[in-house]
Amino acid sequence: MRASRFAPVLIAFFTVLPFLFPVTQARAEDVGQEVKAVERELRSEKYSAAVAEKSGKLEEEKKYRTGVTYEDILKDPDNLPLNFRFAQQQIANNELLGSAATLERILLVNPNLADVRLLYAVVLYRLDNLNEAQKELETLKGMPLPKNIEEQVREYRKRIERRKRRTHFGLRETVGWGYDTNRNAAPSSKFQLVNDVAQGLEGTNRKRDDTHFTNITTVDFTHDLGMRAGHEIFGSFTYFLQEQTMVDSLDLSTYQGEIGGRYKTKWVNISPSFIASNILLSRETYLRTLGLNLQFDRQLTRKLNGFMNFRYEYQNYSGVSENTTGAQRKGPEYDYLWGVTYAPVATMRITPSIGYMNKNAKSGFNGYDRFNMNLIHTWALWRGSFLINAANLYFDRYNEPETDVASRFRHDKIFRYRVTVGTPLSAFLSRILPRQMEDIVFTLSYEYYRSLSNITNYAYTNNKIEGLFTKRWEF
Repeated sequence: MRASRFAPVLIAFFTVLPFLFPVTQARAEDVGQEVKAVERELRSEKYSAAVAEKSGKLEEEKKYRTGVTYEDILKDPDNLPLNFRFAQQQIANNELLGSAATLERILLVNPNLADVRLLYAVVLYRLDNLNEAQKELETLKGMPLPKNIEEQVREYRKRIERRKRRTHFGLRETVGWGYDTNRNAAPSSKFQLVNDVAQGLEGTNRKRDDTHFTNITTVDFTHDLGMRAGHEIFGSFTYFLQEQTMVDSLDLSTYQGEIGGRYKTKWVNISPSFIASNILLSRETYLRTLGLNLQFDRQLTRKLNGFMNFRYEYQNYSGVSENTTGAQRKGPEYDYLWGVTYAPVATMRITPSIGYMNKNAKSGFNGYDRFNMNLIHTWALWRGSFLINAANLYFDRYNEPETDVASRFRHDKIFRYRVTVGTPLSAFLSRILPRQMEDIVFTLSYEYYRSLSNITNYAYTNNKIEGLFTKRWEF
């Protein structure tokens, strides 16, 4: 029956969806790039304590832990601990230019403060002033350094050398396991419609929970074109595999490639790219796509960035054992997304967005319009840990009734919420782990998915939990 065959296709589509639309949301969720090393360093007491001890004013420095204003600096400009605390506040507020000036002022008074010079170099690094940052690190060569500072100096020298290269390659490997309470998207009502007649669920159409193994391998590159504006080209190739333990009909694998460029102007940044993918369902080619993605973004204020994303792709579906009528879904798809990213503090990003999607299909009952609202909250916590909350609300309106199921037009409302907590293994196991494993990031996610529909076949709930280990290499 068509209705029962459609369920695996529906759940497969929403499982693969995050990998088909990576440009805006996936980059927003790439927390590893958002966690500011500067912020983590200045929250450590060792920096303020070291400066205070060297200036002989530890008690006075403690006095200013509640906050420092520019007026305080004007009253006591030679107070080094006070200036250092002010620099910390500036970095916490993402005022990197101001913090650089404050740290430089401290070093003019006392150039032998190694930890302050290191922090100054880090701020310059974050400002992309790589030559000056390198000079500051070279100055530290002639100073006797504590072991922890010496290690950080070596690390930032390597980072600067990597940043100065015009071409960068990366490899990211993710493996993990997950569990779904309703993997086959069985209707919550426990019956389905066939020609408007309700029938009870039988056999494999009944609700089935299942576990799965996940593997994601991504190879990417960026190449700086050597222009002052920072124009670049980029590309990536991703292999995704999700192997079910019991529901083999929903085994998924995806091959996706993207290549494009980023053109930067003082008005707007433009990032066009070409995309292609091949999706296999139960080891059979189910969908091939070719398309174009075009993203515009602009820094509106110091804390606010706006973006608009347009995506077109032609979807070439094939009939497979689990859905012999898959070719009826063949046709183009158009996606539009508008949103902003707001950074209230240096360690937090809030990204609301709205979107519209139009799917045309060979069979009208497979074509639909979608309006969506999305919200992503990213929060960098202590020692490299992070928290991500993502909520999506979709409103789908189908073009024609699927008379084999029901004579009325299909209307769906879908809510998806996902929370992810992540941490590098070094945050808790640094003393026992080999150095090569310290940067592995463990993430634990929970997802709630609820589909409401005026046709009971498509109304269901699924709860999902997943744990993943991720490591990235850069060359």
